[in-house]
Amino acid sequence: MAQVHCNLFSYSLGYPVDIEVILPSFTSCNMDKPHTHALPGKFPVIYLLHGYGNDYQAWLRYTSIERYAEEHRIAVVTFSCHNKAYLNAPLGENFYDFLNSELPEFVENYFPISSSPKERYIAGLSMGGYGALLHGLKNPERYSAIGAFSPGIPEENPKEELNRIMRIDLYGVTREALAAGTPLPDLFMCIGDRDFLYERVTRYHETFMPKWHSSRYRFDDLPNYEHEFAIWDKEVQAFLDWIKREDVYKQMGKNKV
Repeated sequence: MAQVHCNLFSYSLGYPVDIEVILPSFTSCNMDKPHTHALPGKFPVIYLLHGYGNDYQAWLRYTSIERYAEEHRIAVVTFSCHNKAYLNAPLGENFYDFLNSELPEFVENYFPISSSPKERYIAGLSMGGYGALLHGLKNPERYSAIGAFSPGIPEENPKEELNRIMRIDLYGVTREALAAGTPLPDLFMCIGDRDFLYERVTRYHETFMPKWHSSRYRFDDLPNYEHEFAIWDKEVQAFLDWIKREDVYKQMGKNKV
């Protein structure tokens, strides 16, 4: 496994930003057989978004995402969003633009990462789940699947703190995406039944699941989990198993390193 830390100056944000790129590679196991660093093709990629109060290291520190990426032969990209909900903000902090265009432009040119929408996925937890839904539904042509783990789905009441942070109406975005008739990415959502967001997420699921006809849809309602990394570590594995893949690394088979 190759884990690459980058600090680049972002023209969308107006200052440097930390990103982490995980690339599957030769590991220390199976030393008795020949290996090569030559690649059969570019890697499919998940842009993996952190939650409120976290940074680009959260997924790496509190889950086994690096091992899962190696097992599934898929690249992972994380970056720090500074509680801006993956939206454009005042003072030139255009995090929506950064995630939508600048970050893929950078990693898909500097690393062996595919630029094909069929091999590009977006996922996140909590605030990052909101960001994954927002970006995936507003740009359905860019992603093959969306993973929303305990997503921060705001209510319609604008006075609530969640709405002030995640200020774009996700219900409106979803209705517009469904009404457009454009094929949507596959959607994977999960929530624990002890999560403080449980009612919001299940309400969103019940509202839109019957209308999700153009793609695959999965909803995991898991007992005895709160808003915690225990469920996100479990469900990101399920997401990696569930996404539809036709890339050369999928054909090589899981766990073949």
